Amino acid sequence: MAATVSSALAGPASDTLSQSVDQIITLLADPAYKVSDTRPDMRVKLIATIAGIFDMKELSRRALGPEWNKFSPEQQERFVKAFGALLENTYLDKIESYTDEKVQYLNEQDLGDGKAEVATKVVGKGKEIPISYRLVDRSGWKVYDVVIEGVSLVQNYRSQ
Repeated sequence: MAATVSSALAGPASDTLSQSVDQIITLLADPAYKVSDTRPDMRVKLIATIAGIFDMKELSRRALGPEWNKFSPEQQERFVKAFGALLENTYLDKIESYTDEKVQYLNEQDLGDGKAEVATKVVGKGKEIPISYRLVDRSGWKVYDVVIEGVSLVQNYRSQ
């Protein structure tokens, strides 16, 4: 199943993101995901795959902004776990509603300091949704923010 469409403008962050998205789509398309007996195990694999591409500590730090530095290391760790659980509970159903949309990788922009932004577009069901992923390279590319239709996940949570 060819779920993603690569671009000539791809780079290392795009390659890493594309591989992870392909793994996620493969899991969601697996018939075992639709069977109630095997779905819990498949869901664990899905969550692990998603966790592998996200830098939850960096995402959490950015969502808290300056407040992050007021937390002790133990409080920071607890926040990262709690925030990760919140995001999982909020977005997992949306991810699981995937049918046969295609992900197009439009371009990759070097943001400097080991950061990049990968612009994508999810196409399907007569609509296109622009999604940009902001990644940082710390011994491998990890997502620290997602911008969906111009709205930053980090900024949205920070403002709350």
